[in-house]
Amino acid sequence: MSFGELLRTALHSLRINPIRSALAIMGVVFGVAAVVVLISMGQGVRSQISDQIRSMGSDLLIVKSGREEAAEDRDIRPAAGTAQQVSTSNLTEGDVSRVLKIKEYIKGATGTIEQLNKVESVGVENPKALNVKVVGGDSNFQEVRKLSFQYTAADWTFSKQVPRTCAIGYVVKKSLFGENAKNSDVVDKKKIKIGTIEFTIKAIASKRERSLFVDPNREIYISLQDAREVFGAENTDKVLEIYTKAKEASGVNKAKAEITEAIDAGHRKELQTSDPNAKYEMDFYVATQEDLMSSYNKILSILNALVIGVALVALIESGIGVSNIMYIAVKERTREIGVRLAQGASSRAILTQFLFESVTLCLVGAAIGIPLGWIVSSVINSFTVLPAQTPLWGVFVAFIAATIVGVAAGVYPAWKATKADIAVVLRAE
Repeated sequence: MSFGELLRTALHSLRINPIRSALAIMGVVFGVAAVVVLISMGQGVRSQISDQIRSMGSDLLIVKSGREEAAEDRDIRPAAGTAQQVSTSNLTEGDVSRVLKIKEYIKGATGTIEQLNKVESVGVENPKALNVKVVGGDSNFQEVRKLSFQYTAADWTFSKQVPRTCAIGYVVKKSLFGENAKNSDVVDKKKIKIGTIEFTIKAIASKRERSLFVDPNREIYISLQDAREVFGAENTDKVLEIYTKAKEASGVNKAKAEITEAIDAGHRKELQTSDPNAKYEMDFYVATQEDLMSSYNKILSILNALVIGVALVALIESGIGVSNIMYIAVKERTREIGVRLAQGASSRAILTQFLFESVTLCLVGAAIGIPLGWIVSSVINSFTVLPAQTPLWGVFVAFIAATIVGVAAGVYPAWKATKADIAVVLRAE
């Protein structure tokens, strides 16, 4: 049979029992749509993380305390330290100074301390509390971390490091002082308490896009010295991380080598001075944007495999329904099979006919399921915090999967049809 004849026969068989065919197709539609939606969500998470890292700048390097971790164990987010972590950190303001001396490759560096903490509104009728990320940075923090403000008090800048003052994110303002609170009614007029220390609000940070994992609008920015006091490490010059900007993105690897050499030499000298007999081991590492990206590659690959696996289970389940429909069709069309065999049709032709019908059933479902999955993904991406982006390869995966399911679902019924005995099937009706 030609392709045209196979297609006409397949469509005719679908029209014979439209309700049964529609139900089988519906199962494939939802299975294919599930494949598209889950792949889209997995791709959305990957893209969001990539965008988050790129937003930091391709010229960014981060110096972290401790031994270098395996790529899959690293975290792209700034460390949320505790008082103990701050006091035991291997990085100090002296290390920041060492980095800043690398004039040839470095244009800026800032020491930071960050911690998840609860803040409370002060001096209001109904005090409210909120869990936020408290970020402490030095005078270079605003430039290196690209921090901007939508509203600030007169004559106040973050670089001045004014004690007991802070800048808050948009969500913090809204949650602590109400949806309709104006910037002018909050800045320089309201206070918050972090731990036991009160801070006067001096600025509102510019609104930034949130991600599935991090909401930058839920952050509070204070001076580095205030951060040490809040975190219980006020008598130290420790920092948790050092964010560094290279002069050129193309020179990041050279900058990384220079930073490593400078801090390593300083730490080695300090140890030898304090304890000449002590064995030195590098107690920090430098991560580039490429390192940060690789830290999620393994995790995201596993996530994609799990997502596709779950989606394929749904599609296989719908394929079982298709196989059942085809098996029933073979049983109902025994006379047709007998007539075709009597007219000289080969077993291969019978096998091809029923396989084609099964694949057609699944491809019709895929033709409906793929657009449906794309629409659902678009709705999820637009109206929820979950990211969803439908990649072209996801469409091909869904289409190919539907074809494979159609073949697999039709193999046994088609094989069963080829084993029919001409004499028996002709007497069947």
